[in-house]
Amino acid sequence: MNSDFMRLVVLVARRDYLRTVRRRGFVAGTLLLPLAMGFIFAISAASSSSLGQPSTGTVVVVNESAVPLVADPQLTPNVIIIDRADAEQRLAASEIPDYFVVPASWPAKPTIQVVTSEHATGGPQQAITQRLAEQSEMDLLLRTSLIRSAGVPDSVVAQLIMPLSYETVGTTGGQSSDAQILSSYLVPYAFTLIFMLSIFITSGYLLQSVTEEKENRVVEILLSSIPALPLMAGKVLGLGAAGLTQVAIWVATALVALPLLNNQFSLAITISPMTLILAVVFFALGYMSYGAIYAAVGALAPGAREAQQYASVFGVIAVIPIVLLPVFLSDPSGPLVVLLCIVPLTAPAAMLAVLASSPTVPWLLVIVSLTAQVVFVIFATIATGRIFRATLLLYGVRPSLGRIAGAIFARS
Repeated sequence: MNSDFMRLVVLVARRDYLRTVRRRGFVAGTLLLPLAMGFIFAISAASSSSLGQPSTGTVVVVNESAVPLVADPQLTPNVIIIDRADAEQRLAASEIPDYFVVPASWPAKPTIQVVTSEHATGGPQQAITQRLAEQSEMDLLLRTSLIRSAGVPDSVVAQLIMPLSYETVGTTGGQSSDAQILSSYLVPYAFTLIFMLSIFITSGYLLQSVTEEKENRVVEILLSSIPALPLMAGKVLGLGAAGLTQVAIWVATALVALPLLNNQFSLAITISPMTLILAVVFFALGYMSYGAIYAAVGALAPGAREAQQYASVFGVIAVIPIVLLPVFLSDPSGPLVVLLCIVPLTAPAAMLAVLASSPTVPWLLVIVSLTAQVVFVIFATIATGRIFRATLLLYGVRPSLGRIAGAIFARS
């Protein structure tokens, strides 16, 4: 009997897994995250290469003020100071794109003129980037010249214009940064949202499968050869395997993108292997919990539209921990967090948030949460199988609460 039961479960699971992973929507949704990450990094790399390079052009300056301007080869190597006639000649010959004029009213009136050609070549992005680089050198030239004209020694001038660097460290002496602090808030959000999104997508496929087979009367053919319990168990396992496939691809993408993200923004984000393993376990339990509920909803609802409406109620319950995620970050061991981690319907998202935000794994809370979810999954699967068997063939009829209770406790 057990071998026949498992054979039927594997048969249904294989059918539903292959049918799901071959859906265009599933393939598109699975590949969307890797493609989006690749696109973002490509845009970031292109922007860094185009915007991050300093201008190598010559900065031409015409000085008409009373302050002597001296171009320091070390500080402003690209600056040359010439007269206006020479500058106009170079501009007319397209040797330079523009030149700067320091008027006689400077420094009393801090306005510098930029004379540019009306037939400048190059794209607007390149022109803006070069102009910003030129203005930076001009600022340095004018400030150092003004300080030198006041009689300040060159050694003091060098100290005044030397840019300051800031290094943020923690209480233990370890390096930190604003980006690192920001990532400590964003990573739990992203981690939890990715896993919960996969849970809802996979459970939605299970709901869609049950409602479609019910409306198309395919389930009548299936139930004539496969009992309700192995049919339901096979659907849950098959679609759960499809969800794990999706999660595996997303996790692999995240592991590949994480070093690139750390290098791009000078971060040190790491996810331990134990956290990933526990995340997959909680994903599987969360999917089986909501999968069983969604399957029962699909069996009870008269049609697909009603099934989606009923299922949305449980979706609201599932995202409560995501809405309250600031509480997890501020007080990860508080009573509200512990309660959300124990209640089976909120435990998947709550535990994922705790694992992502806690420096160490809270093993006691993990064990209690796993126990509560396993008990709920067993009860929900048995109850769903009985509801599935008792109500799935009722078309266009909403069963009463008494009939549902009777099906769950095997009174009918």
